[in-house]
Amino acid sequence: MIFSNKIYIFSDYVFQKTKKAAIPLFKLLIPLSIVIRIVQELELLPYLSDVLEPVMHIVGLPAETALVWLTSMVVSIYGGLFVLFSIYPSFEPMTVAQMSVLLTMILIAHTFPIELSITKKAGVRVWVMFLIRFGLAILLGFSLSKIYSALHILQVDAHISAIFSTTKTTWLAWGLNELKNYALILLIIFSLIAFIRLLEIIGILKLMNKLLEPILKHLGMSSDVLPLTIAGLTIGIAYGGGLMIAESQAKRLNPKEVFYSITLMGLFHSIFEDTLLMLSMGGHWSGVILYRALFAFVCTFLIFRITKNMDEAKFLKYVMSKNFNSTYSKSDINKPCPECG
Repeated sequence: MIFSNKIYIFSDYVFQKTKKAAIPLFKLLIPLSIVIRIVQELELLPYLSDVLEPVMHIVGLPAETALVWLTSMVVSIYGGLFVLFSIYPSFEPMTVAQMSVLLTMILIAHTFPIELSITKKAGVRVWVMFLIRFGLAILLGFSLSKIYSALHILQVDAHISAIFSTTKTTWLAWGLNELKNYALILLIIFSLIAFIRLLEIIGILKLMNKLLEPILKHLGMSSDVLPLTIAGLTIGIAYGGGLMIAESQAKRLNPKEVFYSITLMGLFHSIFEDTLLMLSMGGHWSGVILYRALFAFVCTFLIFRITKNMDEAKFLKYVMSKNFNSTYSKSDINKPCPECG
């Protein structure tokens, strides 16, 4: 009886979280899929790709993938993957290396309207965080592509499972395929939420917190923001940033610590959920996990070293948003960051 009750509680939790995540997502995906279909019917995709081709050329990707990344940034990761499912049959197959580069770039730069809004409320200016995530995503894509090419690894064709796409062109076939894709996305969301909940229950997330704590202290973060940062890294920037907002309103936090925390969260968050999703989509662990983690921590460390001695007044003016200025005491402007040494 007790076991059955626990199963019910677990199932209800996963169902409610899935429902909360899926409803707003599908409100975006359904009109998006129609727009994509019209673009394909009017053969506008090549023109859109030509405009963004220089950016994708830098990172060694087909021009068509620009639409995938753009959708990921404007809508969500799932929106970007949905576009990939829709357009992938229309151009030459990518290599596993290229797929890994694309998916890893998406992991750094995605869902900007929501996530940049959260970081602004947490205290960092939108344009600062946009430049960091967008610019570093391109740098990651460029460097990772060069590494794969130089080492001549993962140069075989990547394949998206046939269940995700179709070559049928009739509107009826397209509509049925879209419904199938919606169902698959819903299943993926449900499975990931259930898996993350299990990791939380058995203590894996707690273990991750302990492993990350000593590393974060070397990136200019003290005990004031460590729990919030770890929450963002493991669960997601929406959760970690939300906690940061609440904490900023409750007590004074050092602006540089908040900035370093938000920066690291922006570059490397949802360690389990987003990573598993991209691996299941064909990304290779060397890029999606290893290189992304190394890149995020090294970049955050370099930003920390560059800005740690920056004048606090200028830092507040140019880096931190007005939301943060209103909660940070002016008498504490010269309060040093405990780990900036």
